[in-house]
Amino acid sequence: MTLREKQDEFISDMEMFDNWADKFNYLIDLADELPAELSLNLLPFRIEGCQSRTYFKAFTDCYGKILFTDGWSNSAVMGGIIVAIMNIFNRTERIELRYTKIDFHTESGLIDNLTPMRRAALEEIIRRITVLSK
Repeated sequence: MTLREKQDEFISDMEMFDNWADKFNYLIDLADELPAELSLNLLPFRIEGCQSRTYFKAFTDCYGKILFTDGWSNSAVMGGIIVAIMNIFNRTERIELRYTKIDFHTESGLIDNLTPMRRAALEEIIRRITVLSK
């Protein structure tokens, strides 16, 4: 599945719900996929500026694919966002990331319905991912 298709799938999943309470409940359910406790390996990868304690680790492998090995948040909403991001970007080739518009958060309306701190955290995560395309 291409990065564009994975973003469109997230947008479509969010469109299944009639209101933002249900959309946030969907994200909260996604957060159940994360470990219950913070791994000490994630401590250097905290998302600064986020009110919650949110961490994620992404890197590129020797084949030029983006990999997410770990992520965690003490906020269920941010945890769900991390899982969604992992589902969208994991195993994406750097070249594909470089040439694909990243818009799952704007097209789904997610960015406009987050608190300012969560919005900043999401933007920081996306910034960290796009840096990997270079």
